[in-house]
Amino acid sequence: YRPNRMSVHDHQSAIAYLESAKQLLPKRLRSDLSSVHIIQLMPTADDGMPHTRPGDIICYPDISQLFSLTTLKHELWHVHQRKYQNVWLRTFAALGWKPWTGGTLPAKLEEYRRFNPDTLDAPHWVFRDTWVPVPVFRDITRPRVSDIDVWFYHVTEKYHTKKVPVELSMYFPHLPAVAYEHPREITAFMLAEPDKHSYSRGFQDLIKQIGHISL
Repeated sequence: YRPNRMSVHDHQSAIAYLESAKQLLPKRLRSDLSSVHIIQLMPTADDGMPHTRPGDIICYPDISQLFSLTTLKHELWHVHQRKYQNVWLRTFAALGWKPWTGGTLPAKLEEYRRFNPDTLDAPHWVFRDTWVPVPVFRDITRPRVSDIDVWFYHVTEKYHTKKVPVELSMYFPHLPAVAYEHPREITAFMLAEPDKHSYSRGFQDLIKQIGHISL
């Protein structure tokens, strides 16, 4: 897990792309982009998945991933979530989420839990005082960051299931399974492709909260 060299050509291409992409970003992200540091890592870092780190850093194990506008917007929203946590605390509360401080996870869920760089500072959230999502390695003998299932822990009845709870899937429909691991991921996925989720009740409620910063 360390920076990787970038050729002059790749660097120039990246700069040119970012300049052209600015006009396609929400105004809020466009203004934040000037303070963001983009770093190319070694190809195997975090199993090759783009992610953020504290200090307004976006890490790309493969710099070609930068040329996906959807991925760029997704990661910039993660930077925004980390930078303006009070805004997002209120936003998540309006969407039914709050930090979970009500106890401990079942031992196996905690032992096999996969840490996510984008949520590391606030990993446990509970939806409607009922469900705590937990990303868990599928194969603990060969853990891979990208090879996980999201389990959902019922905080009152003390059981867990891999099936996305109906109240979550109905409110935030048609998301990839991994998105349900955290409210930051749910909202970043939706905001990165707003046209795809505009009909969703969860997306509409999200825009009511942050419409002034998402345009």
